[in-house]
Amino acid sequence: MSGFLDRFRGQVVTSVYRDNPALVPPGKIDDKIALGVLLWEVACADSKFLPKERDKIKEVLINFAQVTKEELPYVLRSVELAGQERIDLYRFTHHISEELNYRARAMIIKVLFRVAFSDGELDEVELAVIRKIAGLFSIAHGDFIEAKLEIKKELALGEE
Repeated sequence: MSGFLDRFRGQVVTSVYRDNPALVPPGKIDDKIALGVLLWEVACADSKFLPKERDKIKEVLINFAQVTKEELPYVLRSVELAGQERIDLYRFTHHISEELNYRARAMIIKVLFRVAFSDGELDEVELAVIRKIAGLFSIAHGDFIEAKLEIKKELALGEE
C-alpha cells in the first residue's frame, strides 16, 4: 500500500518495532494495521473509547487478521498512534479495496459492527462511520444491512 501506510510505516511502525525489528517485516504487517485502524476509527467515532471496544479490537485482530500474541502489542501501539492522526478514509479504503475481494471487504464490515456493538449498543456516529466505510468499499446496501442484523443477532441484542 502506498500513501498513508508508506508514510506511517516510516514514521510510526519503524519506531514501534525498533526494540524488536526481527518480529515482523513492516511490509507484512500493513494489512493487520490497516484493519486495526478501521476498527479504531469505529471505536473512537462516538468519542467514548471503552475497554470493551479495545478488547474487541484485540479479539478481531487475533481471530480475523491472525495477529500473534507476540505481534499484538506492536500492532496495537501502531494502530493507536495511527488513530491519533487524521485519516483520509477515502484514500485509505481505496488502497485496501485494491487488495481485497468483495467477500473480504464485506467481512470487514461485519467485524466493524462487532466492535461497534461491543458495548451492547450501536451509536449513530459509529453507524455513520461504518456506513461510510461500506460505501467506500462498494458494499451493497443489502449486504450492509445483513451484516448489521447478523452481528446484532449473534450478540443477542434486542430490537432497536
